[in-house]
Amino acid sequence: MKKYIYIFGFIICASFLVSNSAQPGVWNAGGSGAFTLLYPEDTIAYKKIQMKSEAIFMQLYKGFATVKGTYHFKNTASDTLKIKVGYPINTVFENIGFNEYANQVVLDDLYKIKGFVNRKETVLYEKQNAQTNNWYVWEITFPPNKITEFTVYFLVNTNNASTLEGYNSDKKNAFIYLIETGSLWKSPIEKGVFYTQFKDNLSIDNVKTSSPASLYFDRENTILKFSLSDYGKTPDANFVVTYGETLENFNFKKITEKSNYYFNEIDAFSSKEMNLLSFDKIALPNVYKVDGIGNFSIHFLYTFLIYGIPFLLIVLVIIMLRFVYLKFIKKTI
Repeated sequence: MKKYIYIFGFIICASFLVSNSAQPGVWNAGGSGAFTLLYPEDTIAYKKIQMKSEAIFMQLYKGFATVKGTYHFKNTASDTLKIKVGYPINTVFENIGFNEYANQVVLDDLYKIKGFVNRKETVLYEKQNAQTNNWYVWEITFPPNKITEFTVYFLVNTNNASTLEGYNSDKKNAFIYLIETGSLWKSPIEKGVFYTQFKDNLSIDNVKTSSPASLYFDRENTILKFSLSDYGKTPDANFVVTYGETLENFNFKKITEKSNYYFNEIDAFSSKEMNLLSFDKIALPNVYKVDGIGNFSIHFLYTFLIYGIPFLLIVLVIIMLRFVYLKFIKKTI
């Protein structure tokens, strides 16, 4: 009897030690997205500036990523518009297409961000109040009916990410490009090309993704690509990628000290004749699906608590009644 009591007591206590599962999704991932309006006084320009195209180049290393984005904007108004644009350092985005999964994007302050307007470097807008503390902001002038090119470079830490699904979790490097924010500009975005190169001998076999379009892979140069057209009319699905393993004692600050080297590397990458490469269609595992037995074990535990314990109690009562019957009642008959 004591053994049964100890077993039941252990199971009941263990159930209280199991924490509730967190919001599923990719957390603490490095990333970026299309630039958005920030200041109320700039709303006069809302939907007057069209993002004509974007070309995004991403190089993923063990623990970090280098990003270069080139955007072409057209001011469709008859007047010159000067607005402040930027994107947040830390934020949580619902994932379009997988609404039950959240994406938290964290951009490290040390990522050496640089912006260029028509290939001329421009300085970050001065942070003068709490409104801009969580943003990197530029003030850009858009002449009427002309194309303005904006190019940005930065390094971002991808090493602190985790993917949660119920009670399972993956500790992987993760990067997110937030395509959904492009819908804030005058639509449509006519063309977007997105190239991701895996460096440091990273294997495509360990990569998981969520992509808004079909993926193609050049195995010789380890480049993953997808393209979009006529989009940005509504929030689009984001590009999410996990890869590699979390590095212990990773020093991201040391990486940022060599930012010029990595920016030169991504300039060379963006200068490749992509049309000459051999891209084949590829299907990769869903980034939100996490390996592990956590969900199964918790499901089994709760199923056992709900159905198993009552069943065992009934069996135990039957055994006890039989014991009483054999020991006392049968002897008196």
